[in-house]
Amino acid sequence: MRKYTFHIRLLWPLLALLLLCQSCVVQELDNTPYTQTDYYHKTVANLNALPAANQLGDTLKAGWAKVNITPPVGTPLAGYGKRCGMKYTTVHDSVWVRTFAFDNGSSQAYFVSLDMLIAPMSVAEVLEQEYKKAGIKPEQVYLAATHTHSSFGGWGKKLAGRIMAGKYKQQVVRQTARYIIQSIKMAQADLQIAKVGFGTANGAAFVMNRLTNSETNRDTTIRFLKFEKRTGEQAILCTFSAHPTILPSMEPILSGDYPNVLVHQLEQEVDFAAFSAGAVGSHSSVYSHGDSFESTEAVGKGLAAAILSAAAKTETAYTFKLQHNRIPLYLPEPHWRLGEHKRFAPGLFYTFFGRYDAYINRLQLGNTVLLGVPADYSGEFMPKLQAKAAQENKAVVVTGFNGSYLGYIIPDEHYSLKKYEARAMNFYGPTAGSYLTHLLLILLSK
Repeated sequence: MRKYTFHIRLLWPLLALLLLCQSCVVQELDNTPYTQTDYYHKTVANLNALPAANQLGDTLKAGWAKVNITPPVGTPLAGYGKRCGMKYTTVHDSVWVRTFAFDNGSSQAYFVSLDMLIAPMSVAEVLEQEYKKAGIKPEQVYLAATHTHSSFGGWGKKLAGRIMAGKYKQQVVRQTARYIIQSIKMAQADLQIAKVGFGTANGAAFVMNRLTNSETNRDTTIRFLKFEKRTGEQAILCTFSAHPTILPSMEPILSGDYPNVLVHQLEQEVDFAAFSAGAVGSHSSVYSHGDSFESTEAVGKGLAAAILSAAAKTETAYTFKLQHNRIPLYLPEPHWRLGEHKRFAPGLFYTFFGRYDAYINRLQLGNTVLLGVPADYSGEFMPKLQAKAAQENKAVVVTGFNGSYLGYIIPDEHYSLKKYEARAMNFYGPTAGSYLTHLLLILLSK
């Protein structure tokens, strides 16, 4: 009963405000085409000002490392509001930060994947200070997350964050940031000349479009980068679009869900592996054994088998191409929906969710471009991005949850659906999908 009382107590300020000042907190949806807005022109101006790719550099070096980031038992879980701050009592499998370092003599960059729901805004804020101490520029670091809904919370400062991730714990936030910096330093120390190759595998058996139930409009591709050092060591960085939401929502157990099984299985064959959630917006896992660890085992091992089979045929080559960017993402006013044509006023949204800077990350390794977005970005956009990448003689990988969070980004034609992704968790209006995808297409041409 105490947990439910906690949840209701947090909602009282919002309910009181709605009752006392309804006319002040409800507005019309704004349907202005994004191409006619100031936020669009400001973001595009930043994209157009990006420096040209550096054509100088030595052969790419790569290094990798992982650090256990599991907080003590008794820390809140993150992922479902109905948990009401539930704390885990058991650790089924530890959670990690897995980091790649890259260096071509003139540029250095780091890919950081967390076994967490997102790369939290509170952790990203602490990291901005920690980067300075470590001699790292923020734009060098590409944050991502596996998006498991059974990892730890304690990182949400605002009301919405506390509902989704439990009571805020500064020690957890600071410790997570320190572990990230530690993993970066360890990966730096591991740098060696390496070949890199891009590959894909078929994951159709493990993913569905939960928004439309469409068999065709779903991202079934497993994407991966394969690294080979001169020493013979190998590593794989992989992404997939199925939500890691297999495990029961109301069990007080910490786990990385299927991504941890996938990575562990890959590391039976290669020296290091990491996973990051791809374009998971509107995509769910498909599994056969209910909400159980048996299902996470089946999905993780099935994906690993597909990757290892494809990786054995994936060619690698030396490259000097290494480019990294972090572009400020300017946004419309929040459109937290209330019915068909109304939204809550922006001030109410910021009170509930907070106000944070947002960015797009771009990391190019050879001819592969990784694009990091602060959202549940829909896999339905991937065919358009893949077509553009092919025109540019590139491969594209999209990851989410890069240190901020904009909710679900879905195709504009789905905005009228009475679904979770189009209503409660759709924060930035009817053209947010077209807007963000337009920006990613521009980045692929750089």
